[in-house]
Formats: sequence, C-alpha cells, structure tokens
Amino acid sequence: MKKHERPVAFLFGEEILAPVRPALMPPVDVVEDAQGWRLVFEIPGAEPDQIAVNIQGRILTLKGVRRATDRADGLFLRVERAAGAFERALELPEDPDPERTRATYTDGLLVLEVPKKAVSRGRSIPVVKGKKGA
Repeated sequence: MKKHERPVAFLFGEEILAPVRPALMPPVDVVEDAQGWRLVFEIPGAEPDQIAVNIQGRILTLKGVRRATDRADGLFLRVERAAGAFERALELPEDPDPERTRATYTDGLLVLEVPKKAVSRGRSIPVVKGKKGA
C-alpha cells in the first residue's frame, strides 16, 4: 500500500482501494458442454417479471431491476447491496438457438439453458433426368 493511501484505507477500509466492479452488474457463471451453455446469474432482490433476457445473433442481453432493501426503523450503518436497474451483455462463442432457450429464476438465481444452434449437416442431392425441352 502506498503511503498516501494509508489514511484512506484506515478511514474507509482497504476494499475502498480495490478495483471497482459495477455494483449492479450481476455476476455470472458460464458452463459450456456439447449441447450449449448454462448461465447462472446472481440477482437477489429481483422479481421474474422485472427481468428480460434477449438473444440477438450471438449476443445475450440481460436487463432488469433489483429492488432496494426495505427501510426498517433505525439507521443504516452500512449499505453494500446495490439496487436499481441493471443491464449486462455477453457474447456467446457460437450461434445459440433462441427458440429453445429456457430461463428460470429461483432463490435469487437466474438460470439460462441456452442450446447451441444445430449445425446444418450436408446431404447428397440426387440428380434426376429431366424431360427434353424443359
């Protein structure tokens, strides 16, 4: 820690000097297998009807609103959980199949099951003899 940072760390804690991650950007785990991807977003305090998922090409966009903590009687000494609107976009490594994508929200976790788009397999095209003059 640099000498000029010590008073700030003493007053506010060392975490104030750590790199900042946007508070409202939901963290995500992404797992890929042969069939597609499973994305798990942490979004505590949201309601399913306040979350929108969109797939456009290979870009998956998540938008929503996280509600604020209910104000109880008393004085908040520290507030670390962010509330408000959020948006996050991720590029998938291959084309997804948006028609078969499923989303479920349980206990603050949004789970997206995103299948890969089926790869078009080649096929032999039979050539038939046509009629003369056609």
